[in-house]
Amino acid sequence: MNSLLAELPFAVLIAGAALLGLYLANLFYDYKIPQYISRKLGHLGGAVGFLLCPLLFTSFWWPFVLTIIFTGMLLYARLFRPDTFRGVGGSGRLEAFAEIHFPATGVVLIGALWGIFNQPWLAIIPLTFMGAGDAVTGLIRSAVYHREVKGNWGSLGMLITCLVLAYFVQPYWIGACGALAATAAERFTRTSHYIDDNLTIPLFSALVMGLLFWLGG
Repeated sequence: MNSLLAELPFAVLIAGAALLGLYLANLFYDYKIPQYISRKLGHLGGAVGFLLCPLLFTSFWWPFVLTIIFTGMLLYARLFRPDTFRGVGGSGRLEAFAEIHFPATGVVLIGALWGIFNQPWLAIIPLTFMGAGDAVTGLIRSAVYHREVKGNWGSLGMLITCLVLAYFVQPYWIGACGALAATAAERFTRTSHYIDDNLTIPLFSALVMGLLFWLGG
């Protein structure tokens, strides 16, 4: 309990990073930036917050609690106040629940891989693949294709970003395989209400890295 109280300022910092990303996403959306770009600011805020977690916290509890809180907050907003987080979803993206799926996958991965198996980076890096890698993909789409479309340049940008983040996973080859899995998941996932790459990127890359880690890592 004492360690949790001592780490409370770090929890506030993480929450602030995520909320800043959500605020900037709304701001960009309100200035008529396409939603497929504005929501990437929310992704980046989440990626920064997740990446800091293993560096700041001694256990999985604060990251686990924070992801539960953000999942509940985003779900409530989607159901009852959809304009609240319009920059990442809600009224700005009625066809998908992606803004809820991102922190919800965090609950699963942090609870299982960090909480049960004590592998914090295996839990966190798949989430940063989603947050940072997918954000880079969206920015490349905007610059190269000028519309929301999957393409080779976007996939290349995501792969490079994920390969950099993979350095937090040891041995590195396992992280690199996770980066490839994340890029493939982003490229081939088709969005619907219940399935989108906010689910498939972290879950598929975590599954690949987890299996490789326990089979041969």
